[in-house]
Amino acid sequence: MRWLRSRFGSTDAAAILRREERRLLRLVRRLPVEPRAKVQGELARALARDAIRIETPRGPLLFAIFGETSGFRARGLLTKQQATIAWIESFAPDSVFWDIGANIGSYALYAALRADMRVVAFEPAAVNHFILAANCELNGFGERLDCLQLGVGGGREVGHLELSQFEPAHSFSFRAKGRQPPGSRQACLILPIDQLTDDYGLACPNYIKIDVPAMTDAIIEGAARTLQRPEVRELHIEASETSKGGRRVVELLAHAGFGIAGRHVHGDTTDLTFSRQ
Repeated sequence: MRWLRSRFGSTDAAAILRREERRLLRLVRRLPVEPRAKVQGELARALARDAIRIETPRGPLLFAIFGETSGFRARGLLTKQQATIAWIESFAPDSVFWDIGANIGSYALYAALRADMRVVAFEPAAVNHFILAANCELNGFGERLDCLQLGVGGGREVGHLELSQFEPAHSFSFRAKGRQPPGSRQACLILPIDQLTDDYGLACPNYIKIDVPAMTDAIIEGAARTLQRPEVRELHIEASETSKGGRRVVELLAHAGFGIAGRHVHGDTTDLTFSRQ
């Protein structure tokens, strides 16, 4: 029996995927164009709506799954960056939280579990913004979570992300590293924080999370006026104090009146929390 189970009853996810994926693709590809489009579309929609449920101290969150990485981010919500979760828990009531570089929105969604919180999530990559908006819809957060497909930087410009629309939930960069084929680029509007608050009427944030490697200093430079406002209380930034860019971030924020209030190491990454001094 053990031999039979090992031969025909494998529960290994990779083996099942390899076997069933090939079979499903053969079936779909044999269909004429119209029924194939309908079957493929309905299947994608059904799988997206079949969200996974993550239990949190503030209640459940639903995540649409598009590929392994989006599932990894959802499952790691409470464990990958525990200090970030604790930081969100420390927010004062009736606050405004900006999540810059939100990806699929894990931390924006967690903050939005609080009914007294107003959240704005910025994600420039179209493939990730789609999942972010889908997650917002699945959880019914449309009234208190705004999902903007927008880059945040030091000035007004059109930037180009190096990415693939077929790699959902991955991290992408405006600073090309040559890892993607030349055609795998996406244009995106970039605006500074000061313009978003002054010209577009976004509520001034009380708390700002920035997870945009290689552009953090530009984002802070583009927030010079906003950071002078007393409403801004804390920033939570992925940065290394020993790197040139990290030292520049610390210097800029010190000039704006913010000092390091906490250091949180997870894996090879350090998050710095800055509070108004």
